Parts: sequence; C-alpha cells; structure tokens
Amino acid sequence: MRALDERVIERLTEYAARYTGFSLDAILPDAIRRAARRLADDGERILLRAANGEGNVLHALYQAVSVGETFFFRHPEQFAFIGHTLVPEWIAARKQRINVWSAGCATGEEAYSLAACLLDLVPKHVEVSILATDLLERNLAVAREGVYGAWSRRPSGPMLHPIFEGNASSARMRIAPRVRALVRFAQHNLLEAQGAGTFDLLLCRNVLVYFSPDSARTAVGHLVSALAADGALLFGPMDITELPAALAYGAAPELQIYRRQAEAQPAKPRVAAAPVRPVEPLRERRAAPPEPIAIHLRALVSIERGERRTAKAALEELSLRVPDYLPGILERALMHIRQGERAAATQLMRDVLRRTEQMAAEDLVPGPEPLPVEFYRTSAERFLRSRGGVE
Repeated sequence: MRALDERVIERLTEYAARYTGFSLDAILPDAIRRAARRLADDGERILLRAANGEGNVLHALYQAVSVGETFFFRHPEQFAFIGHTLVPEWIAARKQRINVWSAGCATGEEAYSLAACLLDLVPKHVEVSILATDLLERNLAVAREGVYGAWSRRPSGPMLHPIFEGNASSARMRIAPRVRALVRFAQHNLLEAQGAGTFDLLLCRNVLVYFSPDSARTAVGHLVSALAADGALLFGPMDITELPAALAYGAAPELQIYRRQAEAQPAKPRVAAAPVRPVEPLRERRAAPPEPIAIHLRALVSIERGERRTAKAALEELSLRVPDYLPGILERALMHIRQGERAAATQLMRDVLRRTEQMAAEDLVPGPEPLPVEFYRTSAERFLRSRGGVE
C-alpha cells in the first residue's frame, strides 16, 4: 500500500473529531496514521469509507483517540458528597430505586467505585442500578472482565469502600460479585442522546476536557436531558468552562457538582450535609487540578509540529503538577535523549523502573495511547543497558 499523504491524515483527523467530539488539538496525527495503516486500503478509499461512516473505519478512528486514564475512587471529595448529601436525600424521599449513569466509563473503575459506595451506604431494600457506557468496546471488554492491576488502585484514589474479592495484596484483583451485579455496560457515543430514561446520579468526569467547545456543549445538553428533576450531575475539574443551562452548583464550585435550579439548595436530609454555596462566576473558581493526558497530548502535538519550546514547557508543567504520571516521566526522558542530555534521561528512566516494579507487566497504563507496563519497563531497561545510560 502506498504511503498516506498528509492531506489524507488531516481529513481523517477531521473525521475523527467529527465522530468522537474530540478537539483537533487532542488528536495525535501519528495515532491516525497507525489507524489508517491498519485499514490496509488506499487513502482516497479510506476517506470515502470514513465519509460514509463505515463501521471498521469508525472503530479505527475511535481507537486512535481513546483515552483511558482512570482509577478507583477518583476525586474522593465527590464520593463524600454522594455519601453526605445525596444518600440522605434519597433516604428522606423514601426512594425505592436509584438510577445511576457513569458516562464515558473507560475500563469501569468509576462504575464499580459507585457500586461499592452505594452498596455500603444505601439501605438494603433500595434497588440500585448503574449504567456504565463508553465509546470503545475494547474498554467495555476490560470492564466486564472486572480484573484490575496496581495502576487502577493507586494511592490518590483511596479504597473508600470494599470492592474486591480475595487477597488485597494480589497483583491483580477481581471485583466482588455483589459489586459487579449492580453494573451493566453498554456502548454509547456522548454526541448522541441516551434513551435509557433519567438518572438520579450522573457522572461524566475527565472526558469533556478532550472535546471541542461545540461538542462539549452538545454532550452536556444530552447529559442534562437525562438528569432527573432532583438528580446530581458530576464533572471532572477541567471538563466544562461554562455553567450548563438550567443548572446551578450543588456544592462548592470547585467540586463541579450540578443540580437543576430548583434543587440547587437541597431539602434537609437526615444527616447534615455540607452547606451549599451560592452560584459564583466561573472565573472566580479556584484553579482546578490538571488532567495529565490532556497536558501530555498538548506536548505531543507540539513535538509533531516541531514546536520544541512549547513541548518542553508542557512536559515541565506536567512534571510539576502530576509528578507520578508514568507516561509523562518516560516522555521527559525521551526529550532529554533527543537533546543529548543523557544524565537527566538516566535519572528519569531509573524512576520509570522503580515505579513499575510492583506493577503487573500486562496492565495497561492510560496515556495518549494506552500501553502495557511492560512497554515502560522494557524501554527503561534497554536505555539503561545501552552505553547512553551509563553515567
């Protein structure tokens, strides 16, 4: 097959953005090139297939823009809101069924965290149903299997509720059957409406940060339409830049928790909830913690464009703000190698080895392209064995 010219790659990138909602700046041209090569067809024919929305082409483009950064009990302050505010409200309202949607669930850690939380806190007679959706069937297959390694159980996501079965010290842990039973997984595109009814609790966290502004507004509109009258909608800290229509803050603005206007000041629950602050302009919000893959993507796009200073600045920002992000450590090492700074690269490669010591080789590490732990370990070992890794 002939090499694909840049015009084809640019057009395919535009199709990927159109079909997924991702911003053009969050799509790596190299990932699109690899996706196109796997289709094993002439460039013009691939473009025609993309224009017609052919399933194999869409799947390849979805894979090219996939981001799977997630772990158990991420943003524990939001789980505190669920336990201290929502659950008492549901008890006071005598709800017999709680419907939850984890939108953009990736490999399922968020959905199972919600299930474990609600099993612990909601009365036994109340039925809990959790719908977890993602664009990628690959992610959903991992979620349905329900087996996770150390990367999904990192310290920044403390185990707030019992979630696994077996020995807690095992390298790979399986979701407990009682937790798994509450969750069903389905494929869904956030650019489309969800026809499964309304939800008392809806989470779409650390997904829209990668979307273009117009696509984010479309997705938010669908999410708001699926929110029950007294429900709560939770985003990640960098997901949205404007207050969704008809919603108000349901807690401190930095928590990114929204309720419908009538429910922004909740009824008094049986357990005292944290006070709800009045709505504040977004510009007054405290600086949100970063989403590491978003910063990493910015750096990679700058590298591809030859903008070395911009790339270096993004990687330095990544190091300062998210120092334990493994793909970022390796990327900084590669940057030092390209600049001939072997001593600095050696130190970072040793850090990669140290951080992967207790991780299972087959576990996928989320990044701009999800890669197994073995990739990071092998990359570091090869460099350190070479003459370039000897100080």
